[in-house]
Amino acid sequence: MKILILSGIVAFIAFSVWYAKRNGTTAEYKSEPKKVLTEQDIPIDFGYKIVWIAVKTVNKSELSKILGLKNSKPSNWKSGIENAYENSVFITPQIGDWTLAVGMGLPLGDSQESIEKLEKILNELSSEFGEAQFFGTHRVVEYHNWMKSVNGKMERVYSYVGESMENIKVYGKPTEPESKLNLFNSLSEEAKSDEYYDREDLDYADEELVMKIAEYWSVNPTKLTERTDIKNELGIIGK
Repeated sequence: MKILILSGIVAFIAFSVWYAKRNGTTAEYKSEPKKVLTEQDIPIDFGYKIVWIAVKTVNKSELSKILGLKNSKPSNWKSGIENAYENSVFITPQIGDWTLAVGMGLPLGDSQESIEKLEKILNELSSEFGEAQFFGTHRVVEYHNWMKSVNGKMERVYSYVGESMENIKVYGKPTEPESKLNLFNSLSEEAKSDEYYDREDLDYADEELVMKIAEYWSVNPTKLTERTDIKNELGIIGK
């Protein structure tokens, strides 16, 4: 138990540092605000150490309105992704039938309160557009989260922090490809026994699983440069 408590403290500190610094996938993402550019450019892959929402819509303006973005302005991919790793939200150009909103300005899904905020946002978005999803991952503390809302109702939530070996929330039936796994669930009845944590038949979420689920549900943001269905347009950046 002491080890779990200590791990939880370490995880909290590490996650707090992540949130405070808004660090990105490489050293080029610094803490200083980035200039917003509007020259047309090509898509940029992202997905690691970040959170994002996928919505089945091409209406970026309405998406921005529901998310409550302030001081929004047009932005290309370079400026959008760089600022997303700070404290902004970048609404991407159209990706097939989907649009993504990415950035540390979104709720992180790292607490009960944050997940409740996301549930409200996703339900509102899916009421308007039919379907909305949330994804988050950060390998330092092994935080991994995926959520799906359809027609105004949450269908699936799985939020896990590996450092502390605990789930923040697990709700709904597992979807593809997670249904083929025996995912760790610290909130389950089985987890009330210490023996549960020694089992070898359990599967643990990682960032690659998050990307697989994102790809199955909607869009894998780590493969944007491989796609040919991304509209040549500007996105929207805001706070």
